[in-house]
Amino acid sequence: MEFHNVIPSDLIPDLFSIRDRVCFITGAGGLGETVARAFAHNGAKIALANRSREKADRVCEELTAEGCVCKSYALNVKSQEDCRRVTEAIEADFGHIDILIHTAAVAQLCDTLNPDDAEMKDTLETNLLGSIHINQAVSKVMVKNGFGRIININSIDAFSVNCVDGMSYACSKAALMQATKNFAVSLADKGVTVNGVAPVWIWTPMMAKRPGDYMKQAAATIPMGRVSYAEDYLGMLFFLASAASSYVTGQTFLVDGGWSVSRVFQYQSE
Repeated sequence: MEFHNVIPSDLIPDLFSIRDRVCFITGAGGLGETVARAFAHNGAKIALANRSREKADRVCEELTAEGCVCKSYALNVKSQEDCRRVTEAIEADFGHIDILIHTAAVAQLCDTLNPDDAEMKDTLETNLLGSIHINQAVSKVMVKNGFGRIININSIDAFSVNCVDGMSYACSKAALMQATKNFAVSLADKGVTVNGVAPVWIWTPMMAKRPGDYMKQAAATIPMGRVSYAEDYLGMLFFLASAASSYVTGQTFLVDGGWSVSRVFQYQSE
């Protein structure tokens, strides 16, 4: 039997290995930094891109000092040309791209009944069009090599109304889930899988800027009783980036501490 992009082994370390894979990560803050460190220390070669080059430089300098392979780039995903330019630079530097973990996004509060058009446009251009731009650019490189893993970081907002002040973000993430499906179907016979991961609230510098006890109130809605940390997503990301997920594509996986299956109403008897 001929295997296509499958490791014919029952050794779990082989199935989940990302050693020597070239991993392109967009976004160097919060989740992106944590993923870069975990993948680098497990043998991946990291191409880390961020809108602010300084953040990516800092992480790469630290990883290089620790003996890892990492190179930084400046990237504005809103620009299709920028996505093409950086992808080509990574291909030139590393020879190919095996994994894309796309974390770059903006999350701004939005008044649903009185939205700010400029804010809406910025969110949609970054989270939706930016995701499409980077998926397009990277998939072209992956197709040439007959292998690739694209992982788009989505949100629970794609599935439900998380909060009444997040319409623009929710709309962008719901559309990203559909874009992920379309890329998955188009690339399915080319050795490239495309999936998404939908987190609940993550304790990152971006979310720490929320007002007052926002995160405390958010935690109260999660059955596990806490918001998440970036480390909570590493297992799913290693699975989707490795040979273990070779027959999985077009899916967006909720990793939410039980938020999506919790009860809205629980009867208390008198």
